[in-house]
Formats: sequence, C-alpha cells, structure tokens
Amino acid sequence: MISNIKDYIIKHRLLFILFIGFLLRLAFIGRIPGNNNYFQDEAFSAYEAYSQLTYGMDSHGYHNPVYLEVWGSGMSAVQCYCQMFFLKLLGFKPIAIRLPQAILACITLIFFYLLIKEISDDETSLWATFIMAICPWHLCMSRWGLDCNYFVCFITMAMYLLISARNRLGRTILAGAVGGFALYCYASPWIVMPILIFVTLIYLFVKKEITIKSILIYGVTMGIVAIPILTFVAVNMGFIPPIQTSFFSIPKMGFFRSTDVGLSFENLWRTISFFWVQYDLRSWNSTPRYGIYFLFSNVFLILGIIKNVIKPSKHTVIIWIWFACSLILGALVEVNFNRLNIAMIPLLYFIASGIVFTISLFKKHSLAVKRALMALYGAAGLIFAVYYFTGYNEMMERVWTEGAEEAIVYAQEYDGTVHVQDMLYPVILCYSKYPVEKFVNTVVYLDPYAEYLRPLSFEGYDLTDFTEQEPVSGDVYICSVENTAAAEYIANNDMACAQLGSYYVGIAR
Repeated sequence: MISNIKDYIIKHRLLFILFIGFLLRLAFIGRIPGNNNYFQDEAFSAYEAYSQLTYGMDSHGYHNPVYLEVWGSGMSAVQCYCQMFFLKLLGFKPIAIRLPQAILACITLIFFYLLIKEISDDETSLWATFIMAICPWHLCMSRWGLDCNYFVCFITMAMYLLISARNRLGRTILAGAVGGFALYCYASPWIVMPILIFVTLIYLFVKKEITIKSILIYGVTMGIVAIPILTFVAVNMGFIPPIQTSFFSIPKMGFFRSTDVGLSFENLWRTISFFWVQYDLRSWNSTPRYGIYFLFSNVFLILGIIKNVIKPSKHTVIIWIWFACSLILGALVEVNFNRLNIAMIPLLYFIASGIVFTISLFKKHSLAVKRALMALYGAAGLIFAVYYFTGYNEMMERVWTEGAEEAIVYAQEYDGTVHVQDMLYPVILCYSKYPVEKFVNTVVYLDPYAEYLRPLSFEGYDLTDFTEQEPVSGDVYICSVENTAAAEYIANNDMACAQLGSYYVGIAR
C-alpha cells in the first residue's frame, strides 16, 4: 500500500505540490495572521470595499475610481473590487477581505509552473513550483490583503500567455489584456514593465516565435486595456483635469509619487543585500530565521545563476530580462520585498535551476541527492508552516492591531466624542463601519496634500493628543498600553478604564 501511495505521488507530483500549496494558503485564512485583526493597509482596502459596496463611493468621495487615493498617495483599486465581490457573498469579515489574495496565490502556483515549463523543462518547473508552494515569502504574502501582492499573479499569467501564444489570435489577445490589467495592480513596476514587455517581444520575434502582426495585436490590446490607468497618470502629471462620471472616476492624488523614483546605487546595494540576507526589516514579509525562500537556498541561487550563464535553457533570456528589470527597479526605488516582488519569479527560477544542476552533478547518485533535497525542503517547509501558524502569528498580534476592533466597538456604546491615539484612522473607519459620506464631509486633515494623510478629526472622533486637553464627561479615550503618558492621563483623571487587547479604553466621569 505504501508503495502504491509512493508511486501515485511520483506520478502526480504537480497535483501533490498544488494540494500542499492550496492548503497552506487557504487554511484558517480569516483568523491567521493576526487573529481576525486587520493590518493597516488591509483595513483601508477593506473599508474602501465596504464603502463602495454600501455607499457607492470611496473615502475621498470618488465613485468607482481607477485608482484609490486612500492615504493620499494612492493604492491599487484591483484588490478593493475583488474584495467587494466576497464582501457581498460572505459579509464584512476577514475571510472576505483575504480570500481574493489567497485564491490568486493558488492560481499563481499553476501559472508559475506553466511559465517555468515554457522557459526551461518539466523538472525545473516542478522544483520551482514546490519551492514557491512552501517558501515563507509566498506563504506570508498569500494570506492577507495587500494591494501590491496581486501584481505577482497577473504578471506571471501575463508573461506565460505571451511566451506561449505563438501567434494564436485568442491567446495573443488574452496575453495583451492580462498584461494591461497587471498595470492596475501596483504602481512601482510601471517603471520597468515597458522594458520587460518590449525586450521580451523583440526576443520572441528574433526567435521567430511571434510575428509583427501578433506584436501589433498584442500591443493594441494591451494599450486599450491600459487606457484608464494611463489617463490616471496623465491626470496626476497635470496634463488633464480629474474625471468623474456616474460610472467611474479618475482621481487626482493629493500627493503623486512621481518624485519617489531616482537612480541610487545605495538602493541597488540595499536590494542585493536584502535578497541575500532574505530580510527587509519588515516582519510581515519574512523573518530573519527563515528568510523568504529559506536561507540555505542562497547556495542554489548562486549555482543556478552560474548554470544559466554557462548553459542556458531554451528561454532563459526571458528570465535574464526579467531579472535585469528587477535590478533596475531596485536601483530606482526605496526597496522592500513588497515593492520589488517582481524579482521573486526569476530568483525562484534560479534556485530551482541550481537544484536541478546540483542533482545532475551526481550522476550515479542523482536519485539519492534528489530525495535528500526534497527531504531538506520538505522539512524546512513543514517547520516554517508550524511556526507561521503558531509562534509567528502570536508575534504579529501587535502589527495586526490586537484589540483595536474591541476598543472601537466598545467606544461606540457611548454618545461622547471618541479621542484616539496610537491607532491609524483606517483601522477606526474599518472597525466602526463609519459612513463614508459623513467621513468625506467632516474630516479635517493636518495637510490635505501630504504623502500620508493625517486626520485631526472627523465627526465623533478626535485624533489629536488628548493629554493636552481637559477631559470631557462622557467622552471616550483610547490609547495603546505602551503609551505611558496617555495611560497616566486616563488613570490620573479617574476614568472608568478597561484593557482590550493592546489598548486602554477610558470613559471620563
């Protein structure tokens, strides 16, 4: 029986890998990470989805915007629209906010396999998919709602469809449409997407795998799909005014990040060092102990790069184009793994290629080496998965605003003004389900043109430093348990106080 199971797994390796990957991404998706709490960006996207679905506008008063203004400098609207469907289906709860990303991450595994199979061979594609299925980076990014992470799925799909189109009309059109749609998912890759697409098209043309006619069809399709996002750029560069209709809006950001881009060798060095140590100082992306694709994978990464220089696969040039674009982006923007997620695809390919190359070096013992490496990665994946669902989740409770929902819901039981410190305003909006029309009409910003907006107040809520004010009877005061000055203010003014998670809630007598 054991032998039969073993034979079945070997025969259906891809299905087994996908099963593991799907399970890791979908299990307890609403509760972990953060024990049903939202991260700050996740909370804002959730609130925007709820507001669009319930009131027909976002937090800046735009109806169906092409791009969300949110903090002031923008956020992709793709995630918001995906979340709206699941909010309608499942209600306003964490599983509805996170399920779209988890599903797209599962789809990514499939298209990543197909992409690498087009670029290299079946063995390399299986290893690459296996590593993506269990690696800390993809597992972490799959399980919560961050807009930029949608880009990974759509760029993987777009590149596979382009490479495999081979002048078939339907697939060429689909490749162009998906490529255009990928632009809506995240702004940072806009800088290098034209290079990636244009140089890939030139390569495929030289290899006689695409004709001029197909290139034109692809380009026209991609251009048509991209018209709204290109119009958004034109609006925010000051070429045309904002557009608002009853069907959609193209808003002008209070702060447009066009000045964030600039060539810096310091950025490039930071990019290389972050990916080498596999930690970008952001605990929601990775941990120093495990890295993003396991620390020991650096050996195979180097071997894979060397192997693809000496003996490239059939379409390794495309991976090199992709990798070069990643380095260019890394030199132009301030780096973290979210902003540079475009680099993960070539890096995982190089690791898988290095593993296959290592196995090929031991011709007489290749099967034993393969089993040893499978055991190594399998054990690493299992150990990280256990850590992720237990210790990591507990560690991340602070990042995922433990107790914020309870504090806001508790405060809503009172009629007085709610004074809040140590809690970002989208978290308040999200957990209170604050009517967006009221927010748009009553919010007062410290600087309405700041990169990150800071409201001073909106109806019923005061976000200024309440320790400099006299307490008002019946008002509610919320602060972090780590905010000594605010906690002493609540205690010294003899308020009725409760601790809810990481927050104190005081009621002025």
